[in-house]
Amino acid sequence: MILRLETRKRLNFYFGLLREMADTEFKLRDQGTFLGFLWTLLYPALMFAVLYVVFVKWMGHLVPNYGAYLLIGLLFWNFFQKSTSSSLTSLVRRYSIIRNFKFPREIIVFSTVAAVLYSFLLEICVLLLFLPFIGVAPRISWLLLPGLVGAIVLLSSGVSLFLPILAAEYRDLERIWEVLTMTMFYITPVFYPMHIIGDRLRPMLYWNPVTQILIAARGCLIDGSIPNAGPPSVVVLGSGLLFVAGVIVLRRLESHVMDKLME
Repeated sequence: MILRLETRKRLNFYFGLLREMADTEFKLRDQGTFLGFLWTLLYPALMFAVLYVVFVKWMGHLVPNYGAYLLIGLLFWNFFQKSTSSSLTSLVRRYSIIRNFKFPREIIVFSTVAAVLYSFLLEICVLLLFLPFIGVAPRISWLLLPGLVGAIVLLSSGVSLFLPILAAEYRDLERIWEVLTMTMFYITPVFYPMHIIGDRLRPMLYWNPVTQILIAARGCLIDGSIPNAGPPSVVVLGSGLLFVAGVIVLRRLESHVMDKLME
């Protein structure tokens, strides 16, 4: 009984710490900018407007309701890109806290992902309110959306656990990751449909886990269809294994990472 009580107290402390750090990270992200919190909605809106104007003439006749198709792709992709990029430098940004307080270091990574998740959930709410105005009626399949959000969060968290470890070892990783995510953006069907890709290259794009999540999300939100459970289940399973492995590796290499951060 005493052991259970101590465990519960420790978990409550860790969850409280995670929430406080996520709130702080969220508030500091846009502090000092002219538009501040409004960038949470303006950034994806501006990106959507530019891509829509550029590609609607090429893709509009290939994809029914191209506006909704593009917007869903952008929101899910931006969450993956922002959460992983922010997590990459999370241990460096929080070094003073790491040096002075003892707690599981993965909480820092989780708080960074959670801060981006706050914005993502707000964007999803705006998306659901916006879809009926562009011809997409609410469907019962929309109830599957929380599961797909959970899938992209789990995938992003799993990747994010490894990035700060590698960033401590290789200081150029932040620039390398920028290039890699830019490349991934173009090999993920964010603004184009899969069927325009050649038969030789298309199977390679299906190996991208973000692609599988986008396909399932668009099916649920636009077509009202229940996605094939196979590919999303594989993504969730792989992301879960990546997540567990990331926690284990971060804990085992904690001392080495700290030494690298002090250099």
